[in-house]
Amino acid sequence: MTSLTFLGTGGGRFATIYQVRSTGGIYLRDGVNIHLDPGPGALVNMARLKMDPAHTDAVMISHCHPDHYSDAEVLLEGMTRGGLKKKGSLIGSLSALEGDHGHGPAVSSYHRGLPERVLTVKKGDRFQIGPMEAQAVGTKHSDPTGVGFRFQTSAGLVSYMSDSELDPEVVDQHRRSRVLILALTRPLHARVPQHLCTEDAAEIAKELRPEVVILTHFGAKLIYDGVGKQAQYIERNSGIRTIAAEDLMTVHLGKSIRALSKGEADHGSVLDEDVNPTLLD
Repeated sequence: MTSLTFLGTGGGRFATIYQVRSTGGIYLRDGVNIHLDPGPGALVNMARLKMDPAHTDAVMISHCHPDHYSDAEVLLEGMTRGGLKKKGSLIGSLSALEGDHGHGPAVSSYHRGLPERVLTVKKGDRFQIGPMEAQAVGTKHSDPTGVGFRFQTSAGLVSYMSDSELDPEVVDQHRRSRVLILALTRPLHARVPQHLCTEDAAEIAKELRPEVVILTHFGAKLIYDGVGKQAQYIERNSGIRTIAAEDLMTVHLGKSIRALSKGEADHGSVLDEDVNPTLLD
């Protein structure tokens, strides 16, 4: 079964600085294990859920802002067993992996040398992660080379619209998604450039009509204003089922789509059985 575990649902400067919510990104499992946008809190929350970084097959970074990349280097070390096994993929925007327009790179040359494959992607690029096909899509954000992603999972198309303002061209790239994950930073009546607000999210949901919209990447103002309030507005105004993600929530995608709290989800063991504990220093 395909699953999405939210290792952090905060985003933006102040939610990140003060960790109003964690900012650890999303872990997608579907035959391969993908860690998407591992910001501050990713590793701590993996430990809390007894998830082993060594099981990761790909680390993906949508753009070069620290709430999306700060834990990536240590996760690359985990994925490659401390650099002892050349394994997995690092996939990200030009800014994150090579540096561009004053942004980045977010990952050192040493850490870029650890995985088996490093792939810099731009809008329109298609690529494989094991058996899964994925695609990079464009955004309209302060990092001009930032991207979102679409994943053709065994449970249908999962789309991730990373930080972006409302833009028809950006929205159009996410059509036919079964699950649409939106980086929703601002609440009702509080629009700012280069990010989505709640009214924007309702418009997107109504236009694209996925089976489910999942909200994450909440800014501090939105969190204090009430995450549930934003989800209710979006669902009421779009007619689309809307889930406001919580830290450590797992969403299972099968014939139905179920959101489970930390206590309800099973995440496996802390250490892989073939990791030598003497090498964990």
